[in-house]
Amino acid sequence: MRKYLLAFLIMFLGVFSFLSAGPFGEKLLSYWSFDLLEQGKAKEEVKAVLDSVSGNYRVVSGVKGKALIFDGYTTYLVHPAEKVPELRSDFTITAWIALGAYPWNWAPIIAQENTISLNSNLDSYYWPYDILVNSPKDGFYFGVSPEGYLGFMLGTNKGWVICKSEEKLPLRKWVHVAAVFRRQTGIELYINGKKEGEKAGRYLFFQAKEEPLRIGMNREKREPAYPVRPFATLACWYSFDGMMDEIKILGEALPKEEIASSFRAELPKNEPELPARIMPSGPEGPGKFGAYYTTLNYYPEWDRLWPVAKDADVVVQFDNSPVRVVFWRGTRYSPVWVMDKMYWMADQSIENFTDQDGCQEHMLDYQCQFSHVRIVENTEARVVVHWRYSPVSANGARSQVDPISGWPDWVDEYYTFYPDQVGVRKVILHTKADEIIDYPHPDNIIPLCHPGQTPEDVIDLRALTLMNLKGKTKTYDWHSGPPKIDNEKGEYLHFGDQPEEKPIVLMINFKSRYKPYEIFETGCRVRIYGIEYRGGISHFPWWNHWPVAQIPSDGRYCLAPDRASHFCLAWSDPPPHKGEANTFWWAWIYGATDKPVESLLPLAKSWINPPEMKVISQGYKSSGYDMTQRAYVISKVVKKVRPLSLELVPAANATLYNPAIYIKNWGESKLLLKSGQETLTRNKYRAGYVRRPERTDLVIWLKMEAKKPVKITVVPE
Repeated sequence: MRKYLLAFLIMFLGVFSFLSAGPFGEKLLSYWSFDLLEQGKAKEEVKAVLDSVSGNYRVVSGVKGKALIFDGYTTYLVHPAEKVPELRSDFTITAWIALGAYPWNWAPIIAQENTISLNSNLDSYYWPYDILVNSPKDGFYFGVSPEGYLGFMLGTNKGWVICKSEEKLPLRKWVHVAAVFRRQTGIELYINGKKEGEKAGRYLFFQAKEEPLRIGMNREKREPAYPVRPFATLACWYSFDGMMDEIKILGEALPKEEIASSFRAELPKNEPELPARIMPSGPEGPGKFGAYYTTLNYYPEWDRLWPVAKDADVVVQFDNSPVRVVFWRGTRYSPVWVMDKMYWMADQSIENFTDQDGCQEHMLDYQCQFSHVRIVENTEARVVVHWRYSPVSANGARSQVDPISGWPDWVDEYYTFYPDQVGVRKVILHTKADEIIDYPHPDNIIPLCHPGQTPEDVIDLRALTLMNLKGKTKTYDWHSGPPKIDNEKGEYLHFGDQPEEKPIVLMINFKSRYKPYEIFETGCRVRIYGIEYRGGISHFPWWNHWPVAQIPSDGRYCLAPDRASHFCLAWSDPPPHKGEANTFWWAWIYGATDKPVESLLPLAKSWINPPEMKVISQGYKSSGYDMTQRAYVISKVVKKVRPLSLELVPAANATLYNPAIYIKNWGESKLLLKSGQETLTRNKYRAGYVRRPERTDLVIWLKMEAKKPVKITVVPE
């Protein structure tokens, strides 16, 4: 027993000796090493106080021992006010940090303060620049600014004093940071042992003794900085995003030599466990044509925010191509065409706007409360994915709510994909609105950037190529910012305004082998997106409130490539069509190709001016060409299945291009397919069965291009 008591005494004295006479001796007032974190509590080791760690976190290898990862939204520690050491005339705070991203607004490394933010969304000011005039202004705040600067703020006899570093903090690198207060000379900031900021002056420091000390999160909700529309950006909870280790409060102002010496002595050899954040899109490289349920993981801290099980997302793959289409929670399920090199091409949803609520769209449904996706068809011949959502604003307001029924706008979108890497998007808006003149159309040309990418990394400055049905092309250049495509009258500068002269094919010039494109009806009106552009930041308008972000904002300007982000090239304004009951619909084509834009002309002509279909056989009824699914629709109207013969006749100057035929009520019969007298092998067509409760339909896709009439015969076996 005496042996065990002796061992315990030696261990206790060793720990006491480290804390009292360690690197900083008796100067050390508080110390969080994060090495002794058990059952959700981190130990402040000078006074042996256990502080609860709230929110999502991970314990990983640190500078010395262990470190704590904060998720950017929910993670924080609170240290009781009565346990916070008394800070007198001079003191120092040091820590090791590694940033995953810059915070949405100021986020503390460690703080004890009592300021109150106005948090008004009627202006563009944000904390600490909107602290109420009559707010208390006591305490200290050692943290990181939304731009990425290190900062130290103090409540003094001269008000709330702010000191920022001259240089920004790097991302995903261990950084030693220190803040020093000297009553006689002012504030100093150090990054990796080097002085990077100071605020000279003589100050009396007022400690916020009634406030608890907070690590990682502000004491109140605060507005994200740099909003596009302040009235549509709301105060919210967020936290430090990244890793912390070795936080120390010392009871005197350390000289710069001692800070530099401490940095050199503790400099870690290991990199922080913060790998690059790449938005997920499933396996790279060619897959097997089809749609697949999966759960796409981004990075651990973001993934833990989502209370989902398996099969939360959908990926569509194509044979012999690295291109895929992703319906992911991080984009609120709006689909993204992913190229080789992992370049992402996205789009807008149906969107409304009010002066009270701002934008109402899918982007603001950051928890996917009103957005979901499902696979409707999944055959060898084609895939159909259904995305359903209701536009919502940052404050939760729904779009055009019916005052009697209480139903807001809802949208059903159907995406029909074929093996030739072409998809058709059909947008169906359910609304009680009588007209949609002021309702923004559901298409923007929106590329996405992974964290670490700028728009210029993703896309050529000659970013957009347009083409009309005559094959005339024009490429537009963003070297001097958004270019002009039309004049004050809305007339095209480089194309005519007749249907065959209007540009209807858009190719987005990514820096990848494959490039995404869109094809529209001749009633579309392409316009360059020139608003919200800031020339000193990027050649393109650039924001990061979407994708991935979990903040209530309908627009936040990018300051750095620290987060997933998006930028915009153009609106396309596809023409609306009045549908049944209270619906309107739109349709257009998406795809990706490694060929020149001119190669898309046959596809465009075959969709806009499809070949005429003549049904020759008895017992079948034609519903003609359905542009919303890029298919000819036929119904079998007799009980017994019999051969189906039809002829497809291209119009003058048009082409038959990879047609699809959808035969309702075909049944389970197998088939033999002929083109003229030739029996087609399976490498020239795909067939699939679509089973419904009341019938089984057959869908056929043919790999075929012709300028002359073609006879197709479907023979049951």
